[in-house]
Amino acid sequence: MLRELKLITLWCANALAIPSLLLRTNWRRRRLLILCYHGASLDDEHLWNPNLYMPIGLLRERFEMLQEHRANVISLDQGVQGLYAGTLPERSVVLTFDDGSYDFYHLVFPLLREFRYPATVYLTTYYSDFNRPVFDVMCSYLLWKGRGQLLKCPGVLPSEVMLDEKGRAIALRQIQRSTHKRALSGREKDALLASIAARLKIDYESLCVRRILHLMTPAEVAAVSSVGVDIQLHTHRHRVSVYRDKFLREINENRMHIAASSSAPARHFCYPGGFHLSQFPAWLLDSGVISATTCKPGLACKNSDPLLLPRLVDHCNLPRTEFSAWISGLGSLLPHRPHTMSDGQLMEEAV
Repeated sequence: MLRELKLITLWCANALAIPSLLLRTNWRRRRLLILCYHGASLDDEHLWNPNLYMPIGLLRERFEMLQEHRANVISLDQGVQGLYAGTLPERSVVLTFDDGSYDFYHLVFPLLREFRYPATVYLTTYYSDFNRPVFDVMCSYLLWKGRGQLLKCPGVLPSEVMLDEKGRAIALRQIQRSTHKRALSGREKDALLASIAARLKIDYESLCVRRILHLMTPAEVAAVSSVGVDIQLHTHRHRVSVYRDKFLREINENRMHIAASSSAPARHFCYPGGFHLSQFPAWLLDSGVISATTCKPGLACKNSDPLLLPRLVDHCNLPRTEFSAWISGLGSLLPHRPHTMSDGQLMEEAV
């Protein structure tokens, strides 16, 4: 119902040329649209999770829309500085990509160069160094690929599970809980993925050869960084902690690994999964971080907390008219569903 009402409102607004008027206002000039992306599909990832992955053709369409609206796509550093100094160019937009997946290197980076758009990659570094599929997302993907089958996994699942939509969610939670409880290493988790794939008759090594759900290697990170892609902080293991020392250790380890591939200072941060607690901004300040982005939808303005900046998480199911409305700023004035944080990014058991 909310979607239908929103689309009707946007149709009426477009008929009255309201978005075009907003684009030229000082109100929009004083605001920054930070766009969030995760991955571009190498195969069928957008069918598995359309909220995280989109076909490269859809991303091209988004970039073309930014051109059509004459948006000024600027770097994150320029955006944050200009936002608080009051020197933003009109129609300012920043492009951010979370995690640093291989598909960024293979598909997105060439597209950015074609459009001459700057971008920031918030890089999580553990699976960059240990370059095998990222465990949580690959586990979910394998369960989806094996949908409709019965999965038996003794020692991990207490009983066999039918991989329908409900069963896949149950199996994923049980597998994650088992690996957490047993404190499996990256290699042990990878062996578990291979075992699950074999039980579901999925060619795991073929997925690995094609680098499905892999991150960029340090060499690939260095290659894109050397020609202007901004590499910034996203924790080492895509996890945060309720304990200050452990939280800061994740930041420091992440920064150390980034420094091996990028010479630019790592002083901007993205909360993994958008998950944040009230104490995190102060801890980030202690670590020398000057901005941090969430997954809360909105336009950033001068009154925004620089360590809790809103972003629009773009995805396959966001209509073209709504994406256009966000460029003008109208999208931020309409009702939208808030981002629901999950404590799945916590190192500790649910608190």
